[in-house]
Amino acid sequence: MDAQEAEPLARFPAMRTRDAGEAEHVVSHAYVPHRLRASGSLDARLNLAGSTRLTFGFLAYGTAIELVVPPMVDCYHLNLTLGGRTSVRHGHMRTTTAAGISGVLLSPREESTLAWSADAAQFAVKVPVLSMQAQLSSLLHEPVDAPHFGLHIDLTSDTGMGLVGAALFLADQFGTGNTGELIREQLESYLLTQLLLGAEHTYSAQLHGSPCSPDRFALEEAVDYIEAYPERPLGIADLAAAAGTSAAALEAAFEQELGLRADEYVRGVRLSRAHAQLCQLRPGDSVESVARRWGFVNVRRFRAEYRARYGRSPGPVRRAVPPGMALGG
Repeated sequence: MDAQEAEPLARFPAMRTRDAGEAEHVVSHAYVPHRLRASGSLDARLNLAGSTRLTFGFLAYGTAIELVVPPMVDCYHLNLTLGGRTSVRHGHMRTTTAAGISGVLLSPREESTLAWSADAAQFAVKVPVLSMQAQLSSLLHEPVDAPHFGLHIDLTSDTGMGLVGAALFLADQFGTGNTGELIREQLESYLLTQLLLGAEHTYSAQLHGSPCSPDRFALEEAVDYIEAYPERPLGIADLAAAAGTSAAALEAAFEQELGLRADEYVRGVRLSRAHAQLCQLRPGDSVESVARRWGFVNVRRFRAEYRARYGRSPGPVRRAVPPGMALGG
């Protein structure tokens, strides 16, 4: 993380400063009011992308610092350590983090003190309590209280690596500058799901419980919903909520009855809609714009999947339209 060009979210610079007061003000406004103490010459950098569902940023200070954070009340705060190390005291709990090894999740009701090494750099993610609650409720298909989390997150476990992968993928997609609303919503939903799977909390046992019996009726509801609304966010939490079942039961039904994961079925339906759109006469369309319109974040993968199904590249479908017709003639 030596060169700023390599920083995640570099397209979204929110702060570049050597002034501690300015750094405290900007980061407080983006996340939660706090106090900053710097032990050396500051080189603070914040890249930030926010939405109503969560605030996603990359943060580094360039020197050893200490943050004193009061209870956040209405939000959780996730730190995924990408460089250096941190020491964290959260209420009566204490832990440390190291690059690629561990992270922390700060809960709303405790004061925190965080000490960053000079080379520390982190994904800093603010998640409103209501967003976390809604995602968990959709996954379990039942009302839930705001979950209580453990402080430490092991980023070397399968679920922890899944969480880091989701964060890096979200940052990469923001970095393309072509992240539409559909893609953004489904990636944010995926990040929240991975967080709930990767961190220990009061609903972990239910979320990781024994596989549920497949729910065929719910499967039919989910399939109908996908076919009717393929343009909407269709993560497993969204589908479970629409079908009236838990995420685990719905995934079991997809795999047992159709031999596919839910996301594979969604991609198949969206691929067919993209194919139909490429065959229509819409001046200004491109393979990339159509792919992204239908939620394909990786256009290269879209082309490969298209060739696998239709036996040709998506490009020739549009070139097969007579030029005169494409102009309305």
